[in-house]
Amino acid sequence: MTDQTPEQPEWAKDLQKALQNTAAELGKGFNQMSRILAAQGAMGWAYRGDLEAARKALATLPPDHLQEISAAAAVLASLADETLRERR
Repeated sequence: MTDQTPEQPEWAKDLQKALQNTAAELGKGFNQMSRILAAQGAMGWAYRGDLEAARKALATLPPDHLQEISAAAAVLASLADETLRERR
């Protein structure tokens, strides 16, 4: 008897590799979705005037994402002001 296990067929190796890649991509997707939901939650809390809850939501985000949110919020504020001026 030998202790060697038979080598996996090429299709099985390819399937295993694809599943590992898919799991990694799903993890990245869930991470990004979580960040987006935290940012949306912070916006909702700020809209309702609950700044403490907004701070808590933002505290869960990394600095690079906070910078993106800050830039997007500045653009949104500018667009809202512009739209308001157009309606007057």
